[in-house]
Amino acid sequence: MDEKYSILKYDPSAPGNIVIGVLYAIESVVFFYYLTRHKDKWALCLPLGAIASSIGFFIRIGLDPHNVSLMLYIIQSMFIVASPSAFLAFNYMLYGRLITAIDPRFGSDKSQSKMEKSRYSFIPPRIVGRVFIWSDITTFLIQIAAGGMLGGGKNNLSLVKTGDTLFLVGVCAQGACYFLFTALLTVTLMRLVAERQRAGLNRSGRSCMGLDKNTLITASGLYFSSLCISIRSIYRIIEFAQGYNGYLVSNEVFLFVLDAVPLVLAIGVWAIVWPTVLLDKIAAQVRDGAQTYYMESGNPQHRLPSIESSARN
Repeated sequence: MDEKYSILKYDPSAPGNIVIGVLYAIESVVFFYYLTRHKDKWALCLPLGAIASSIGFFIRIGLDPHNVSLMLYIIQSMFIVASPSAFLAFNYMLYGRLITAIDPRFGSDKSQSKMEKSRYSFIPPRIVGRVFIWSDITTFLIQIAAGGMLGGGKNNLSLVKTGDTLFLVGVCAQGACYFLFTALLTVTLMRLVAERQRAGLNRSGRSCMGLDKNTLITASGLYFSSLCISIRSIYRIIEFAQGYNGYLVSNEVFLFVLDAVPLVLAIGVWAIVWPTVLLDKIAAQVRDGAQTYYMESGNPQHRLPSIESSARN
């Protein structure tokens, strides 16, 4: 078979795909456990994305580069390339919940509803998830369409090249949106650190840059997850920029090292520390600290929303 027209340019490594598939499966089980225990229905995208990725890597074991099943190729491509959109969605929604936990005044103005602003975010927190998730869905659909072109272009090199280009557009847009989200997170933390250091709400001596342990762990988890996702995004952009016969797409080791492993780590951090547990603690600490600050400074006492509503709205 002419390798130039081969839809898959290598024999998939059974051990490598099994290891990655098992890791994703284990993470999905852990996430389902957390969801059941803490009733965090909003986080359902995380275990679903993990199990989809697991299935995608298991499917790869049965792919024969010399006689590729078109349907299997499209399914595994869809699961592996597009399902990580669920991981991004989880981080987007977690950001909004972090804002409601760290801002004691957020949620008190019922008239503002979804468009209520927070001094920590230049985008209304309740629409952050919606805005970025819709961008995620759009890029997801683009990548699905591109995967169909790649699978359907086995004997049509022009269609394959179009699919490559469309994939490149999708991953570039997805990467750009996530880099914007990371910038939004950075601005939020800078504002939070500046305010807490100025107000002296954390005077226990156990804070770092004014951030308590739980806030620091949550923020560090988001940054670590974002770094891993960014590595994967850059890899995919370069891969599709190289085209159908590129070096990266022709060597499976890069799929493992620069795509699978970073994403396993990106969501693995939440298997170690489940964020809603931290958010409840953050909300309690912030509101206790805010009430103490208002009483000591003589400022009027503001009505503060409940811990549960602030962390889970």
